[in-house]
Amino acid sequence: MKKYLLLFVCLLAITSSCKKKIVQDKVYDNVIYDVGKVPIYQSSADKKRIKTATQFISILYADLFQNAISTQQLNELSILYSAQGDKGITTEMLVSNYMNSASIKMPTNTDMRSNIDKFITDTYVRFYLRNPTSYERYYFKNLIQTDVNITPEFVYTSLALSDEYWYY
Repeated sequence: MKKYLLLFVCLLAITSSCKKKIVQDKVYDNVIYDVGKVPIYQSSADKKRIKTATQFISILYADLFQNAISTQQLNELSILYSAQGDKGITTEMLVSNYMNSASIKMPTNTDMRSNIDKFITDTYVRFYLRNPTSYERYYFKNLIQTDVNITPEFVYTSLALSDEYWYY
């Protein structure tokens, strides 16, 4: 009887303990990711963190060209930026180089002058992620209306080189 009991326990242990767990992989086709809206700051005082050089280059590229910079180009520019002593001149050279590109996404001078208020609002949201204050709107509107030499390139350059653009 002990033999049969021992054989029964061994048989029970073998059959119940060695089961292969089957895992099924689900393949999802055509997944769509919803990107949330970017919050707009109430004022420049809400921005307290400074961008790193890599963040600055990446965001500047995205703001000007309306698409992401390649990883290789970002790495090369970040290394080049870190190697330079005078960050102000390096920033100006980078912005100037981007402004000379033919693929930059910028409104024409005619578009800017046809609806100055819309241009100012769109530009502030694009670069600063906030709406312009009434004084900023007045200043830029007056500047664009009185000086025919002001182009969207000048406005974009001035906002990209400002201190506020370095903060988020």
